Amino acid sequence: MSNNDLNFKRKERKYLILEHTFEEIKEELSEHIPIHIFEGKNPYLIETTYLDTKEHLLFHEYLNRRKFRFKIRLRRYNDSDNYLVELKVKHNGISRKKRFILPADLLSDFLAGKKIKEEIKAANKGLAGAQKTYKMISKLISLNEFVPVLRSSYERVAFQKKSRKVRITVDRNITHEKLLGKPKTTTLDAVVLESKVMGKTPKWHKKMVNRLSLLRQRRFSKFSTGINSIYYPARGKYNFEIDEETETETPLKILESFELMKKYLKLGESNL
Repeated sequence: MSNNDLNFKRKERKYLILEHTFEEIKEELSEHIPIHIFEGKNPYLIETTYLDTKEHLLFHEYLNRRKFRFKIRLRRYNDSDNYLVELKVKHNGISRKKRFILPADLLSDFLAGKKIKEEIKAANKGLAGAQKTYKMISKLISLNEFVPVLRSSYERVAFQKKSRKVRITVDRNITHEKLLGKPKTTTLDAVVLESKVMGKTPKWHKKMVNRLSLLRQRRFSKFSTGINSIYYPARGKYNFEIDEETETETPLKILESFELMKKYLKLGESNL
């Protein structure tokens, strides 16, 4: 894994696929962009564990449409022995990702806040910035008292240019599992296409969207559909709007988290 695999800054667009089959989508995309084989597989399986407070602070921040918001997730591919622990930050419409590798047998120690600096250093040998990312994410977990609240799993087929400036993923068979309280599992009846572009969007991209009748989602999140369907089913799984009675003032923990990340993400003197 290279340093570029651990750090991203790009524009993301999400679409729901309504009129075409999974195979038709693959055929259309492969005319414009190569299929990306990951660890010898495509499609491949992804398991993502999301962290949040017991009161779902990050979920409510998403609903509030903050210009600055973030989430922490642990992603594992094809039952790998390693997790990618990821800090995903959205600020003024731009998404940034910072990651480090976490051996699966250290998961409990990491979530418990135990010092595993040397183990992380060994697992991320040669990967610039991984130690800083580990330190930052650990501070955020401690500050906010984050715990695992949701596990999502799905099948993904990916397409990617060699330059990595354009990447498209198609996800299906999305399942959400509750991790706090009484066990519960739900399935998302949707196929989701995500377009991730660094720099200028290529001309064929727009033609592809029109040809496939893709439904652009101004707001869509697997994390939020999962929290809705598992913890707040009365809201409806695709409801990304804030409830009228929900507090909209920026919580203190979010302000503190932003200040903590400003220098790390080189946000300058920007504010919320």
